[in-house]
Amino acid sequence: MKKILLLAPVILLALAGCVKDEPFTPSTPDTPSTPDTPTVTKTLFVNEVNCGTKEFEIYNASDKEADISGYCFTKDDKDPWVVPAGKGKIPAKGFLVFTAKNSDPNEGPAFGLSGTKGFKLCMYKSDDTSAGNLVDMMDNSATVEGFLTVEDGWTIGRETDGADKLVLFEGGTIGKSNGASPEPAGRVCINEVNCGTKEFEIYNGTSKAVDIAGYTFTKDGKDAWTVPAGKGNIPAKGYLVFVAKNSDPNVGPAFGLSGTKGFILCMYKSDDTSDANLVDKIDNSATAETFKTVEDGKSLGRKTDGADEWVIFDTPTLGSANK
Repeated sequence: MKKILLLAPVILLALAGCVKDEPFTPSTPDTPSTPDTPTVTKTLFVNEVNCGTKEFEIYNASDKEADISGYCFTKDDKDPWVVPAGKGKIPAKGFLVFTAKNSDPNEGPAFGLSGTKGFKLCMYKSDDTSAGNLVDMMDNSATVEGFLTVEDGWTIGRETDGADKLVLFEGGTIGKSNGASPEPAGRVCINEVNCGTKEFEIYNGTSKAVDIAGYTFTKDGKDAWTVPAGKGNIPAKGYLVFVAKNSDPNVGPAFGLSGTKGFILCMYKSDDTSDANLVDKIDNSATAETFKTVEDGKSLGRKTDGADEWVIFDTPTLGSANK
């Protein structure tokens, strides 16, 4: 026999009241608020490339000095090169320039940078070249949309420092702000040193006369000497010779240049001898891997004017072409 359950009128009225109300929704505990993810500001950029001279520039957009020692560069996702210790400091809002196609891994990578075939230059924060470690890259591969052919005498760089758009600069602005007045095509460099006569030669590889009055030279990071006004004119493709160990600062520096003990000779574009102002240097210090003893009657010079390789000349050629 079936049992019939009769509900008391009070209960029915209560149930009826529940039906008229909004449906019951279980309460949930408050979800703790999650703080906003901090925005990471990009500060390091592959900023400009000169395919002719094989130089590439890194820009530090931050207000603090950066050190990219231990960072790794690749070209076309291969040929990794790690920045050696002590070679990665970049001043705040400053620049660091490396030379590619380099025989000395302590100075730059072995890979080249072609202006006609293109390249993809990547910078990673360690020798782990996975995507998560990518800091920045410049992709001017010949297959990318917007590929730019970089002729000798021109550079490819960000339209302004750190910008996204890539443009071509006539003459280039390697080592200084993009959009600044470019240097003439070619470069001004320390070209030859005669330790016996204490002479050193500066070569102007550009197509215009330059004046390096106001430039400063140091030996071994000290003994700064600034080129006096009227003493720095160098014709296009020409030479200027200074005599070191000089008692007259109007003619040359007081420091010497030893062929046996070695030296580091640096040239800066002003009396500010910070890395950002470095124009050129020769490191023939006795501890350098490439150290060469320079005997009296011989000189140490670039194999050809402005070349990267340094050789000993049995017959010095100061004031004329290296050959």
